[in-house]
Amino acid sequence: MTMKDDNNFKYLVSSKKDTLWGITVDNVGSAEISPGYENYPSTKGHPKEYYFRPDKGRILDNYQFIYLSRGQGLCFFRPNVPIEFKAGDMLIIPPYTWHSYFPDHKTGWCEYWIGMRGNIIENRFLNGFVSSSQRVFKIGYCEEIIEYYHRAQEIAVQEMPGYQQVLAGLANMIFTLSLYQDINKSFTRNRNVQLIEQARSLLRENYLTNITPQQVAKQIHMSYSLFRKVFKEYTDISPTQYIIELKLQKARKLLMNTDMSVKEVAFHLNYEDSLYFSTLFKKHVGYTPTVFREMYNNKEYNKIIDL
Repeated sequence: MTMKDDNNFKYLVSSKKDTLWGITVDNVGSAEISPGYENYPSTKGHPKEYYFRPDKGRILDNYQFIYLSRGQGLCFFRPNVPIEFKAGDMLIIPPYTWHSYFPDHKTGWCEYWIGMRGNIIENRFLNGFVSSSQRVFKIGYCEEIIEYYHRAQEIAVQEMPGYQQVLAGLANMIFTLSLYQDINKSFTRNRNVQLIEQARSLLRENYLTNITPQQVAKQIHMSYSLFRKVFKEYTDISPTQYIIELKLQKARKLLMNTDMSVKEVAFHLNYEDSLYFSTLFKKHVGYTPTVFREMYNNKEYNKIIDL
């Protein structure tokens, strides 16, 4: 099963034994909602109990963690009482809590969500680790949390033996980091750091679309010269090199986990010239794509591959 890049989600089942682990994950996904969207949310592929109309809201029986990496909109925990919901915010919604949300028509948004349940989560609420009145957590742009969401989506799609326990660990990290970021953001964040983390999120979400560093700088309202300087200071690599690294990371995954040809991998990464892609791959990885795949398939060499 393959997830689409713009709207990826998976609904899951758990066994009685899974519940003994303390956390089980019911659903995980992400969606890119474009400005000027026609309908929200999409009805396609979602179970009836999860679908909702923004004017009607919904009530679920699990904990939902919904994070925005781009855009803004409104959320509601009482009808007709809007709360601002914008990039860098995490909604933590307990079970049996009426809620609704939708993106601003002008901006759209990029949302990530994971639904979970279990005594470990319940005890954190009961023991006061989470305020009973707080629903929106201002955690800022956090690439690490986004990476946990992406990894959870990959694990959910594969559904390998023991996947619920891995998802439990990832869900736990999303929960814990959200609280950590919310508590510490005022001490550790400044404006430039937030903008660069926003830029990294934009690059991660759009690197397959041939987005340029200049376009990202414009989106975060920073001059390109300043953006390039601050990005390099914060990450130790240039924005252009960051895009290349993202593409090469994706290339390694495709070479290891699919039967796509080198030409198809190059095309997927928006490299029209497969020879250029192979040369670039060898320059950064040390092997041509073909040799890299052969070495991965030969388990004797797996130890030299550091992803």
